[in-house]
Amino acid sequence: MDKSTICFPVTCPCCSQEYLVVSNRNMIVHALVTKRRLTLSSCCAHHRVMWVANEIERGQIREYAETLHLLASKQLRPRCHA
Repeated sequence: MDKSTICFPVTCPCCSQEYLVVSNRNMIVHALVTKRRLTLSSCCAHHRVMWVANEIERGQIREYAETLHLLASKQLRPRCHA
């Protein structure tokens, strides 16, 4: 079972404090691909809030996931030395 994670910033909807969230990569990718609800939560110093990611947030998370995938594929690709 793949237990890789993805790290991305979220902004608390109450106070606009930004922080990083670490989540299961497969769960995030599955929610993005199937267009299912992607629930985010705030764990900032003052609030505990849960909300459904809007299209802008989903797009930003998708960009983080794609970048992570590209970086991983470049690291796994064997290098040819001439």
